[in-house]
Amino acid sequence: MVAILLFAGVLLFAGSMIFMSGGTKKTVWVIIGLILTVGSILLMILNFNQYLGMKKVTVSHEYPLTSSLTTKKRVLLYRQIGTKNERVYLYKSNPLEHKLEHTDPTQGPVEITQNAKHNQLKVTRTYRVYRNEELRLLFSVGVKNHDYAGTQWHFSLKPGWHLVRMS
Repeated sequence: MVAILLFAGVLLFAGSMIFMSGGTKKTVWVIIGLILTVGSILLMILNFNQYLGMKKVTVSHEYPLTSSLTTKKRVLLYRQIGTKNERVYLYKSNPLEHKLEHTDPTQGPVEITQNAKHNQLKVTRTYRVYRNEELRLLFSVGVKNHDYAGTQWHFSLKPGWHLVRMS
């Protein structure tokens, strides 16, 4: 819809500049076309940067957590990335699986709670959705509905679990 307003503003501005004779009427139509054009461009830029008309919705899933290694020791593995405090955690949420899953530091933070009552992993994914149908119609050119915004991992570990760094 913003693209249609932009197109209408450009046509109104160009048409009044080219086809209307000078005077107050021409000036008013030129100003209206210019306001529509500039306003539509600003709305599109703000929508790309600020996600106008959208709200964040989170979806959480909890999984049981098993040791990253097949030994009897209860271990959560991690690999250090770079020189900062960025880590990739390797975990298993199903004891029958042999392949490890991992976190992604580019998608969101990781929290670890030790001495918890249960071993579990809580994965919270955040999406951006339009607040209502009118805003979706107005801004759907720039950002799609149900746009992925990030993931947060929260590991809860019982006493006796160890964090082990992989080299």
